[in-house]
Amino acid sequence: MILKSGAKKAHGNENEACMLLSDRARSISLPMLLCKEEEVEGNHSASVGKIDTKELFYIMSRGFSKLEAMKLIVRTKFNKILEKIEDEKLKEEILNEIDMRLN
Repeated sequence: MILKSGAKKAHGNENEACMLLSDRARSISLPMLLCKEEEVEGNHSASVGKIDTKELFYIMSRGFSKLEAMKLIVRTKFNKILEKIEDEKLKEEILNEIDMRLN
């Protein structure tokens, strides 16, 4: 995020969240906040983790297989982004790619 000159009294937030789906996966997070103005509020954060085992167990206790539960959890992480995409074909391509990578 860049708070440029002239952005006085601006508020900005940057968050990077990464879900590792494999024991071999790695993440390098570099949340960056650049500021060229005074009197601004800027926040940045990063989080990395695996699928929550309690959440996975809860969904599986409702009759879903482990793979189905994982897909459901991962898909929910994409919902906020997918809701903003108007192209239904593109949404379907993204969801198919998620499913393919989790199979």
